[in-house]
Amino acid sequence: MPSNSSRILLISFNVAGHDSLALGYIKAYALKEPTVSRRTFIEILNFSNEEGDVRQALYYITEFKPQLIGFSCYCWSMQKILELARSVKQIIPEVPLVVGGPEVGPVSDKYLEQNPALDVGVHDEGEAVFLELIKYYFAGKGKLENIAGISFRKGKKIVRNEDRSPIKDLDEIPSPYLTGVLTPRDGVTYLQSFRGCPFRCGFCYEAGRHKGLRFFSYERVQAEVELIMADSGIRSFHFVDSVFNLNSKHLKKLTDILCTANRDNKQLRTIEVFAEKIDEKTVEYLIQAGVQSIETGPQTAIPETQQRIGRYFDPEKFSRAVRLMGDRGIEVWCDLIVGLPGDSFFRCAYSVAFIMNLRPARVVMSILHVLPGTQLFEQAEKFGLSFDSQPPHYVVGSDTFPFKQIYEAVLFSSAVTKEYNLALS
Repeated sequence: MPSNSSRILLISFNVAGHDSLALGYIKAYALKEPTVSRRTFIEILNFSNEEGDVRQALYYITEFKPQLIGFSCYCWSMQKILELARSVKQIIPEVPLVVGGPEVGPVSDKYLEQNPALDVGVHDEGEAVFLELIKYYFAGKGKLENIAGISFRKGKKIVRNEDRSPIKDLDEIPSPYLTGVLTPRDGVTYLQSFRGCPFRCGFCYEAGRHKGLRFFSYERVQAEVELIMADSGIRSFHFVDSVFNLNSKHLKKLTDILCTANRDNKQLRTIEVFAEKIDEKTVEYLIQAGVQSIETGPQTAIPETQQRIGRYFDPEKFSRAVRLMGDRGIEVWCDLIVGLPGDSFFRCAYSVAFIMNLRPARVVMSILHVLPGTQLFEQAEKFGLSFDSQPPHYVVGSDTFPFKQIYEAVLFSSAVTKEYNLALS
C-alpha cells in the first residue's frame, strides 16, 4: 500500500469462513474509477459472526488506521457492528462510519438517531453511493446533501436525502472475481445472475425492494463460471439468485453455460428454487447444470397462512417437486418458519409432519425475523404482530400465535427436525 494512499475499510461479520459478496461488489465498483484506483487502498475484512471478537476487529482497525469505514449490516450481525462502531469512535473519532445493508437500509434514519457513533446510512444498493462518498471525503467533491440514497448526521439533525434509483445495467458493476477483488474458494464462492425477486412474500426483505428484475449479462456470468471451473481447488460453489428456476428460458441458458464449462464435475450446491414450477424437464436442467442440492419452502404448509403472507403455495405441486428431485438424486432442503401470522402451535406441528412425509434430505427450521422493509414489519399492526425492535427482530407473538405457543413450537420443531436430520446424516 503506497504511503500516500487513502485508506478505506469495508467490514462484515459473516458465517465462519465466508466472504461478503456485497462488499466485493462495492470495492470492485469503486476501483473502476481511475482516480480512486490510483489514490485509494480499500481492504475488506470478513469476521466470523459466530466466533468473531469485537475487540479483535477493533485491533485490526486501529492497526490499519483507516480514514473511512463501511459496514455491511444484517440482522444477525448488527449488534456486533454497533458495539464495534462505538469503540471505533472513542479511539479514532474523526473517521466517518458508514452503515448499509438489509438491516439498515429501510430504517437508516432510526439507526443514526439512536447511535451517535454512526455518520451515514445507505438506503439501498451501495455501489454507486459508496463511490460518491469516497469522492466527497477524499477529493472534496460535492456535498452530502446532494448524494442520493443516504441519510447523514448534520450537527444534531439527521438529514434524509431522496432515494437513489437502482443501477439498471448490472454489468456496470465489475465482477469481484474477474477483477481479483475476491478470490474464489471451495464451497464459499457465490455467483449472481440477477437481482430482485418475482414474488412478494411478506416476511422477505427482497420482496419489499424494487419492482422488476435486473440481470447481469450471460457473457458476464459465463466468464465468472469459466473462471471457477478452471480452478482445480474448487469442488463446489453457489448461486445466490432468489429463484434459480426463474423461468425455463433463463434456466436453460444458465444450464448451457454451466454444462459447457463444467469439465471436472464440480457441484452447484444449495440454490434456491420455486418448487411449484419444478417438472421433469426442469429437473433434467438442474442435473445437467451440476446441481447437487437445492433449498426451497414451504415455510408453512397452511394455505391460509400462505395467503396471509402473500406467498403462493400448491401442496400437490410442491410435494410432487420434492419427490421428483429426491428420486433423481438432488438433495432437497425444506424450510420451515415458526411464528408466521396465521399459524399456531398445532398448525406448525402439521407443517413439520407435512414436510417430513415428503422425505427431504434436510429440514431447516428457523424463527420468524420481522425484518425492516418487509410487509410484516411495515404492517405489523394489521397482522397483530409483536416483535423485538432490536436485531435480529425475533417475533414475540401474533393474533393467532401467542408467545407461549411460539416458544413451545420452537422447542417441538427444533427437537423433531434435529432427530430427523440426524437420522438421515
